[in-house]
Amino acid sequence: MPRLATAPCSIALMAAVMLVPAAAQINAAPLDLSAVPADAKWLMHFDMDAARSSVVVRRGWEQMLKKNPQAGAMMDVVSQMVGMDPRKDLRDVTAYGVDTVKRNGVMIVRAKTNRDFLTRMVEKATDYKTMNHGDYTLHAWTHNRDGHSGPMVAAFHKDDVMVFARTEAAVKSALEVLDGRQAAVTGNTGLAGRVRPGSIVVARATAVDPGTKCPILKQAQGFRVALGEHEGKSFHRMRMDMTTPAAADDVVNVIKGFSSLAGLQWGGEPDVTKVVTKLAGNAKTVVDGATVTISWDADVEDVWTVVERACDSVEIRTQLGQLDGQDRQDCQDCDKGGDSEAEAPLGEEEF
Repeated sequence: MPRLATAPCSIALMAAVMLVPAAAQINAAPLDLSAVPADAKWLMHFDMDAARSSVVVRRGWEQMLKKNPQAGAMMDVVSQMVGMDPRKDLRDVTAYGVDTVKRNGVMIVRAKTNRDFLTRMVEKATDYKTMNHGDYTLHAWTHNRDGHSGPMVAAFHKDDVMVFARTEAAVKSALEVLDGRQAAVTGNTGLAGRVRPGSIVVARATAVDPGTKCPILKQAQGFRVALGEHEGKSFHRMRMDMTTPAAADDVVNVIKGFSSLAGLQWGGEPDVTKVVTKLAGNAKTVVDGATVTISWDADVEDVWTVVERACDSVEIRTQLGQLDGQDRQDCQDCDKGGDSEAEAPLGEEEF
């Protein structure tokens, strides 16, 4: 029989904090499973139409712009570089893979773009070349970033739909799915299913990379996640299909550990602790054999209270870290010019 586990406040915190970053990056539409091949093992989708409608995301973005005015200017520069404004032109991003190797994944980007501008830009890339696939032109080049390089292939399915992958074969296959000539996710398959209204993030998997460094995922066979906001409520849904009931219990224990950390984080702020406790009470964790299901809903105003305080806390720690770094530099400069002795290494008894 399913058993109800302790409602973790960490779920409330994780859901609240995760709602913020997406707003500045991706602009999307509801998940379209007809674009995902039937043999896909995982998918991830970002919906910024939903994000723009989210009270929490909108306030988070406005607060970031208020505290970091340069962020808007940086986005303006990015817009000029890529030939579109991600804040309003980018509609949706869907990534998937037919195996668990991330490098083999495919990304579909739907956006209002300047196709000629993007084509001219990519023509300047290293090792650029083109090839044809039916009526489509595939663009291939060597992508260089942060000291790493690798092949990249892309094609326009339509003026506002782009496909990216590491190989020519993957892009061709993606185009076949988009054209309906190759089977897509349907019915009751592992990645199928309706999407909750207001979902900003949707992630589903029927297999997990055996090389993952996450100890929890190492024991997982698959998962489903939905995170978003709808009609004044923030929500988080997660199902983890583990290999054994013991592994499912491990998931619950990890969540309880996060709850303890959250208590320590906000223990000195009674007003925030009260809201966090309220949010935690809305979370329900059920274990059924080797499956863990988490359901959580909360008023957006309560979620925003915690998110806003968390953002303030991060900013304060960042500022203190910068000051501490300057103090250390000042101290080093003084040492260079004075006769004071260097600080002795910490002893084993000091902690």
